[in-house]
Amino acid sequence: MTLLIWASFLALAVLTAAVVGTHVPGMVDPVTVDPHEDGAREEIHRSRVARLKVALIFGLGAPALLTAALRHRHRRQGVHARGISIELTETELRLWGRGYGSRVPFAKAEMDERLVDVYAGRLGAWRQVRLRLRAKARHLELAAPAREDDTRKGLPLEGGEGDCVELERADYEALKAEIVRRRSADAGPPNTNAPAIG
Repeated sequence: MTLLIWASFLALAVLTAAVVGTHVPGMVDPVTVDPHEDGAREEIHRSRVARLKVALIFGLGAPALLTAALRHRHRRQGVHARGISIELTETELRLWGRGYGSRVPFAKAEMDERLVDVYAGRLGAWRQVRLRLRAKARHLELAAPAREDDTRKGLPLEGGEGDCVELERADYEALKAEIVRRRSADAGPPNTNAPAIG
């Protein structure tokens, strides 16, 4: 899309520059016009200013703005992912959106937290803290941007891809605390295989 935007506006700039180019009445070839003649001098000046405006508007300004808008829409915190909802019921953590849904009962699920250095292609690379719930064949991962003090918590560090849902850090902490509280209040025996979450 970026290449298409720039190529289209380059073609438009070339065509527009040809239209607003030098036009001297009565002269077949503007290159042979004597630049010292008043009318020719004014026309050459006008055409240069017009071509400069075309270059700035159609050659640089418009494609740069469209590229920035396209980049913002398809990068982190763009508008493309706002149809996904996370719901914590009395027994399950649910993730659902347009044509997608998954759920994990958290009471008996294994629960761990780790740091992940994420590579997401053109979206870039960054570090996340991730909470993972696993119950039989089902699992869900929630993430938030990592902070400097996360490295001092002794969390394991892994590499990975952007294959989870990233929340604001405050929402992540609140959701994690609520899951831990509900698991602790559960009447069943504790899951001794699950690493402790601080």
